[in-house]
Amino acid sequence: MRSLSRKNILFYLIRFSVIFVVAYFMVAPIFLSFQSLLPEHNRVALDLYQPFRGLSFLNILGQFLRGVVFAFIFYPFYSLIFERRGGKLLLFTSMFGLGLFGSVEPQPGSIEGIVYTITSFTEHASILIAVAIQMLIFVLIMFKFETYLYGDNRCFEVVDLFLPNRHLIKAFIIRFTIVHLFTYWIVGGIFYQISGYQEVLESMEIFILWRPLDNLTTVFLVFFGQIFRGIFLAILLYPFSQNFIEKKRGWALLYLLMTGLTILGSPLFLAEFISFKGSTLEFFQSLAVGIPEIFSQMLVFSLLFFFWQKRKETKQLQTLKYNMSVFLT
Repeated sequence: MRSLSRKNILFYLIRFSVIFVVAYFMVAPIFLSFQSLLPEHNRVALDLYQPFRGLSFLNILGQFLRGVVFAFIFYPFYSLIFERRGGKLLLFTSMFGLGLFGSVEPQPGSIEGIVYTITSFTEHASILIAVAIQMLIFVLIMFKFETYLYGDNRCFEVVDLFLPNRHLIKAFIIRFTIVHLFTYWIVGGIFYQISGYQEVLESMEIFILWRPLDNLTTVFLVFFGQIFRGIFLAILLYPFSQNFIEKKRGWALLYLLMTGLTILGSPLFLAEFISFKGSTLEFFQSLAVGIPEIFSQMLVFSLLFFFWQKRKETKQLQTLKYNMSVFLT
């Protein structure tokens, strides 16, 4: 099965993206009808961010590109997802949990949206439910298609997929969260100082729902919100850990997962990117806000965490081998 999928990567990218578009537009019209029925005060963020959009060429293209991004991200992990029991759940939690709830976008349904914006519970809950349904439809159709093409060769137990090397998970989560907090605050602080974020926050429409950043409540939410987000990301990425920790350039695979799922896989990023309305200068100005920061932060995070985690796991393995040799002799 793996050899067939590897030879037909273009076919894989196309079928993944087409099914993704189909799943999106199975949910979008229903959600937009629901959104139009909400009281105005309960859809301010939905109207502003537009996580679901109507049928048009640009929207189809945006979702197709988003599907291509997801497909490309999961390609190195194809066998982990499609040849292991529990792969459906892993694909769903990755696309829903990391693509929406753990996204870097401060949108309805994301941790960042809860922390940074004044968005109603109804908006957060409705987006979480709608995207969960969308991703569930996609995963079921995608697995049906893969099974039809290559048969059902899934093996191993579900627990082996989600908890490989269970004795390592606690240390993995702690290191992940520490590095996440460090890079979030240090890189974020640097860009906040050099990029003039305060002026941007006061001028761009997309930031009208943001909480005041000098408020004690916001500081509290940001600090503890990022601890929770770090733990959440670590848990969802742990099933992929052995696939990138064991590789020489595994930091690049981790970077691919982090940037692809939490940035490019967001319901908003690519849709906003290709449908931008304004002058060329305004377009490049919008790219300068936030985007260099999050890509830089993810790169620094991936490098620091990968080498720290690899060093610790290598040391533990050497200690285990030594203890075994002593025991056997």
